[in-house]
Amino acid sequence: MDSSETTGSASIRIDAGPDAVYAYLTNLETLPELSPENVRCEFHEGSDEIVVGAKFRGHNKAGDYEWHADCVVTAADPGREFAFEVPPGFEHATTWRYSISADGSGSVVTETFDAPLLSMPDIYPGKIEGRRDNLEKACGITLANLKAALEGSS
Repeated sequence: MDSSETTGSASIRIDAGPDAVYAYLTNLETLPELSPENVRCEFHEGSDEIVVGAKFRGHNKAGDYEWHADCVVTAADPGREFAFEVPPGFEHATTWRYSISADGSGSVVTETFDAPLLSMPDIYPGKIEGRRDNLEKACGITLANLKAALEGSS
């Protein structure tokens, strides 16, 4: 576990090639199936494909709290990397990144986040006790769900 107060990550090996992993991660219809918080995604502001600069909106839920988050794609390198910033253009935006590397017949996938607001205790979400650790735990859940989806297990 990363000891930084604003960053975290998780990694997993998946028996699927990098292109299949990337395709699953960048499909806005299947992406919510992976996350413990995201319940729906759709393209936003005229975007219709995952390319750098594309915008999409994620609809999220944690406990009884529901919110939406506008995102902009900052990396879209098929088979290698997918990243987005939430919210777009905000000086304290959170960056989510999926790095994919080939590993024999499979892939190693690492999900990372950099959430500067977590270091600001007077501003939400820095006020949420344990939020950083919960986000890192969610990375592990997301990757385990990705593995299950791509390997056909439950």
